[in-house]
Amino acid sequence: MPEDQVIESGERKIIRRAPAVQVQVKDIKENFGRVSFIGTVINKNPEINSMIIDDENSRVLVLTNDQYAFDAVKEGQLVRVFGKVMGTGDEIEILADFIQDFSKVDRELYKKVFYK
Repeated sequence: MPEDQVIESGERKIIRRAPAVQVQVKDIKENFGRVSFIGTVINKNPEINSMIIDDENSRVLVLTNDQYAFDAVKEGQLVRVFGKVMGTGDEIEILADFIQDFSKVDRELYKKVFYK
């Protein structure tokens, strides 16, 4: 998977972020750099700003440093997560870059288009 790149141009450093690969939760591997997936928020833990996301096949723990994004998400809400894969084996976690409200998206149509 592509990794982030640092490009030095004179005095400026440009960080080029690797693109997120669209996957289903069950297919996430520890060597993936950045991923995106959709799922339903099952549970939230405000002590560590984490949530469990279920995509109807598997579940994954998502952590965020963005308090506003965490507060905006509700249990039972459909979301799309973009983030970096952390952990190994059965201990995979996602450090979210951002979390997008997908509650108005037709989940079945989305799955037909992206997960043929």
